[in-house]
Amino acid sequence: MVSQGEKKQVAVRIPLRQKAELEREAVKKGVSRSEYIRSILADRHRVAKLEEQLETRQKRVEELETQLTERSQIEKKIEDLPDMIQDKESYQERRQRLLDNATVTERLKWKLTGVPVDTRAGDK
Repeated sequence: MVSQGEKKQVAVRIPLRQKAELEREAVKKGVSRSEYIRSILADRHRVAKLEEQLETRQKRVEELETQLTERSQIEKKIEDLPDMIQDKESYQERRQRLLDNATVTERLKWKLTGVPVDTRAGDK
Protein backbone atom coordinates (compact mmCIF):
# COMPACT_ATOMS: atom_id res chain seq x y z
CA MET A 1 0.00 0.00 0.00
CA VAL A 2 1.27 3.45 -0.89
CA SER A 3 1.50 5.97 1.97
CA GLN A 4 -0.27 9.34 1.85
CA GLY A 5 3.07 11.11 1.44
CA GLU A 6 3.69 9.30 -1.84
CA LYS A 7 0.34 10.28 -3.34
CA LYS A 8 -0.58 13.29 -5.41
CA GLN A 9 -4.14 14.46 -5.93
CA VAL A 10 -5.42 14.62 -9.52
CA ALA A 11 -8.67 16.30 -10.47
CA VAL A 12 -10.55 14.79 -13.38
CA ARG A 13 -13.92 15.84 -14.75
CA ILE A 14 -16.19 12.99 -15.78
CA PRO A 15 -19.91 12.81 -16.60
CA LEU A 16 -22.20 12.32 -13.58
CA ARG A 17 -23.41 8.98 -14.94
CA GLN A 18 -19.85 7.68 -15.13
CA LYS A 19 -19.10 8.94 -11.59
CA ALA A 20 -22.19 7.13 -10.27
CA GLU A 21 -21.14 3.99 -12.10
CA LEU A 22 -17.66 4.13 -10.55
CA GLU A 23 -19.16 4.59 -7.10
CA ARG A 24 -21.51 1.58 -7.54
CA GLU A 25 -18.63 -0.60 -8.72
CA ALA A 26 -16.45 0.54 -5.81
CA VAL A 27 -19.20 -0.31 -3.31
CA LYS A 28 -19.56 -3.78 -4.88
CA LYS A 29 -15.82 -4.33 -4.45
CA GLY A 30 -15.90 -2.92 -0.91
CA VAL A 31 -13.35 -0.15 -1.55
CA SER A 32 -13.43 3.62 -1.79
CA ARG A 33 -14.00 5.28 -5.14
CA SER A 34 -10.40 6.55 -5.14
CA GLU A 35 -9.01 3.08 -4.39
CA TYR A 36 -11.19 1.60 -7.14
CA ILE A 37 -9.93 4.16 -9.67
CA ARG A 38 -6.33 3.43 -8.62
CA SER A 39 -6.93 -0.29 -9.19
CA ILE A 40 -8.33 0.45 -12.65
CA LEU A 41 -5.24 2.47 -13.50
CA ALA A 42 -2.97 -0.27 -12.15
CA ASP A 43 -4.74 -2.89 -14.30
CA ARG A 44 -4.51 -0.95 -17.58
CA HIS A 45 -1.24 -2.68 -18.57
CA ARG A 46 -2.65 -6.07 -17.71
CA VAL A 47 -5.64 -5.37 -19.96
CA ALA A 48 -3.35 -4.49 -22.87
CA LYS A 49 -1.41 -7.71 -22.34
CA LEU A 50 -4.62 -9.75 -22.20
CA GLU A 51 -5.85 -8.12 -25.41
CA GLU A 52 -2.56 -9.03 -27.08
CA GLN A 53 -2.89 -12.64 -25.88
CA LEU A 54 -6.47 -12.74 -27.13
CA GLU A 55 -5.41 -11.51 -30.56
CA THR A 56 -2.65 -14.16 -30.71
CA ARG A 57 -5.13 -16.88 -29.76
CA GLN A 58 -7.67 -15.66 -32.29
CA LYS A 59 -5.03 -15.92 -35.01
CA ARG A 60 -4.21 -19.45 -33.84
CA VAL A 61 -7.90 -20.37 -33.93
CA GLU A 62 -8.09 -19.09 -37.52
CA GLU A 63 -5.03 -21.20 -38.43
CA LEU A 64 -6.59 -24.28 -36.83
CA GLU A 65 -9.90 -23.66 -38.62
CA THR A 66 -8.01 -23.47 -41.92
CA GLN A 67 -6.21 -26.72 -41.11
CA LEU A 68 -9.52 -28.33 -40.15
CA THR A 69 -11.06 -27.26 -43.46
CA GLU A 70 -8.10 -28.73 -45.35
CA ARG A 71 -8.37 -31.94 -43.32
CA SER A 72 -12.08 -32.17 -44.07
CA GLN A 73 -11.33 -31.86 -47.77
CA ILE A 74 -8.75 -34.65 -47.52
CA GLU A 75 -11.22 -36.82 -45.59
CA LYS A 76 -13.83 -36.21 -48.31
CA LYS A 77 -11.33 -37.36 -50.94
CA ILE A 78 -10.61 -40.46 -48.85
CA GLU A 79 -14.34 -41.15 -48.56
CA ASP A 80 -14.66 -40.82 -52.35
CA LEU A 81 -11.74 -43.19 -52.94
CA PRO A 82 -13.81 -46.43 -52.86
CA ASP A 83 -16.08 -44.99 -55.56
CA MET A 84 -13.05 -44.10 -57.66
CA ILE A 85 -11.66 -47.62 -57.19
CA GLN A 86 -15.05 -49.05 -58.13
CA ASP A 87 -15.03 -46.94 -61.32
CA LYS A 88 -11.58 -48.30 -62.11
CA GLU A 89 -12.78 -51.86 -61.59
CA SER A 90 -15.72 -51.12 -63.85
CA TYR A 91 -13.26 -49.91 -66.49
CA GLN A 92 -11.30 -53.14 -66.21
CA GLU A 93 -14.48 -55.17 -66.34
CA ARG A 94 -15.67 -53.29 -69.46
CA ARG A 95 -12.29 -53.81 -71.11
CA GLN A 96 -12.35 -57.52 -70.37
CA ARG A 97 -15.92 -57.87 -71.68
CA LEU A 98 -14.95 -56.12 -74.92
CA LEU A 99 -11.98 -58.44 -75.33
CA ASP A 100 -14.11 -61.50 -74.58
CA ASN A 101 -16.72 -60.49 -77.18
CA ALA A 102 -14.29 -59.23 -79.85
CA THR A 103 -13.42 -61.01 -83.05
CA VAL A 104 -9.84 -62.01 -83.79
CA THR A 105 -9.54 -59.06 -86.20
CA GLU A 106 -10.74 -56.59 -83.54
CA ARG A 107 -8.31 -58.04 -81.00
CA LEU A 108 -5.39 -57.64 -83.42
CA LYS A 109 -6.45 -54.08 -84.21
CA TRP A 110 -6.82 -53.28 -80.50
CA LYS A 111 -3.37 -54.77 -79.84
CA LEU A 112 -2.01 -51.83 -81.87
CA THR A 113 -4.53 -49.09 -81.03
CA GLY A 114 -5.78 -50.07 -77.60
CA VAL A 115 -9.18 -51.28 -76.47
CA PRO A 116 -11.78 -48.50 -76.96
CA VAL A 117 -13.32 -48.90 -73.51
CA ASP A 118 -14.12 -45.21 -72.94
CA THR A 119 -16.32 -45.04 -76.02
CA ARG A 120 -18.18 -48.08 -74.69
CA ALA A 121 -17.81 -49.79 -78.06
CA GLY A 122 -19.34 -53.19 -77.91
CA ASP A 123 -21.55 -52.34 -74.87
CA LYS A 124 -25.01 -53.67 -75.28
